[in-house]
Amino acid sequence: MKVCTIIICLCTIVESVNILGIFHLPSYSHHTVFQAIYKALSKHHKVTVVTPFSLNDPALVNLTEINISDGASRVFKGIESLFLVERDIPSHVKLRKAFELSYKLSEVVLNERRFIDIYNASTSEIDLVIVQEFFSPVLYPVAAKLGAPLVGVSSMGVGTLRHLAMGNPNPLATYSDILFPHGRRMKLFQKIKNVLYYMWSRYYLNFEALPKCDQIARKYLGNDLPYIQDIEKNMSLLLLTTNPILYEPRPNVPTVISMEQMHIKPVKPLPKDLKQFLDSAKEGAVYFSLGSNVKSINIPEKLRKLLIEAFAELPYKVLWKFEDDNLPGKPKNVFIGKWIPQQDVLAHPNVKVFVTQCGLQSIEEAISRGVPMVGMPFIADQTRNIRRLSEEGAAIGLDHTTVTKEEFKNAIIEVISNPKYKENVKRLADIWVDHPLPSLNRTIWWIEYVIRHKGTKHLRSPTADVSWFEYLLVDVILVLLLAISLVIFVLYKTVKFILTRICGGAKIKQN
Repeated sequence: MKVCTIIICLCTIVESVNILGIFHLPSYSHHTVFQAIYKALSKHHKVTVVTPFSLNDPALVNLTEINISDGASRVFKGIESLFLVERDIPSHVKLRKAFELSYKLSEVVLNERRFIDIYNASTSEIDLVIVQEFFSPVLYPVAAKLGAPLVGVSSMGVGTLRHLAMGNPNPLATYSDILFPHGRRMKLFQKIKNVLYYMWSRYYLNFEALPKCDQIARKYLGNDLPYIQDIEKNMSLLLLTTNPILYEPRPNVPTVISMEQMHIKPVKPLPKDLKQFLDSAKEGAVYFSLGSNVKSINIPEKLRKLLIEAFAELPYKVLWKFEDDNLPGKPKNVFIGKWIPQQDVLAHPNVKVFVTQCGLQSIEEAISRGVPMVGMPFIADQTRNIRRLSEEGAAIGLDHTTVTKEEFKNAIIEVISNPKYKENVKRLADIWVDHPLPSLNRTIWWIEYVIRHKGTKHLRSPTADVSWFEYLLVDVILVLLLAISLVIFVLYKTVKFILTRICGGAKIKQN
């Protein structure tokens, strides 16, 4: 057995290479996934990353970080208010907003002086380019410019258009777009909406978004590039943070790989003040956080007042991630902190429920620590996430726009007092991590697979080259309809001719 293990290890060794990573969306929770990947890669390779969140870890001697926090934050702040009302915006508007954001962020990246030196240097020897997947392919041409294989990585799932670009089967009756919070069985009206959105998004992508992305890329990287859609379709690998609980199981092509719980770390001791607070919570504690995007300090005053009143009436202690030193009206049983070591807090035995916005990374942390949830979704995939957790009996979902104080209190008490929620979370935790290899090991193996073989052309799905016209067999259907119509026409003419001859002959005979 040991000999086999050594042989496998020797067969998969990759010599040290130069890897370039571009992770440009300034959302901290998403970067916990990317950081886990490039920290692991930097143990064996030279890694340069463009990021708004530098690790600044002197122990990572092979890692070079190009920080774009100032420019990325300026762009991101302009859309911060959008996050609080995004659920009310039609999906086609969300897609436009996502592309517009990606245009601006990409120009921040492409204008960064240290990055310009990399993609314009004739001596740059980059063996692999990894790019954060965020709707738009505008930064993918960097790989083509440097002549390196391209790997996309997402901290969640991706939309229908990216699946199609990779050649993934995507029947519209079964799979809705990531911007649609539909369940696993769509009703007729939902399927109609899904089809109409798909038709519009194909038009928008091909005639508006991709030409704009191509224009931006050529502005900085030069005109000696393939068209951006061809670059997108030739991506070597797409890594998605998906799982069979929150995402519908689907038949992925070999170049689409699922990851999960990439950023989960061993439990560390809590800071003294937090430990004392949670240790004293003999009746149990509630942990409340809305993540790094939907900050508690930005929620409407009406909702904040409701939360304060509800927490004051609970028999539990409450730990609240609040991004200010002062919370007006803070109840005695509430402890606030601008930053909370969330994974370690969730591991404390006195934390009985996690009130969350239902971001994917927060859910992974709660599931890994065995804590059931009360979910209040705000943006992106959060609505579909809480719907699935509720269906699995691991959480209760609330609408932050209509929730009452009593509903909020009752949901917390129900999740804490009813053992089924914790039991279901433990059941999901067992499913989530049951793989032949830990997720990070599997991810690094696939990235190094791309390096070893200088791409994955041999794994590329032929479906990526098939037009929607051919994919839906419209051409075959039209030919068959034409053939059937021709046969019917010939039969009609033949029968008519025979009847004419018979009837005509009978008339002549009668005369």
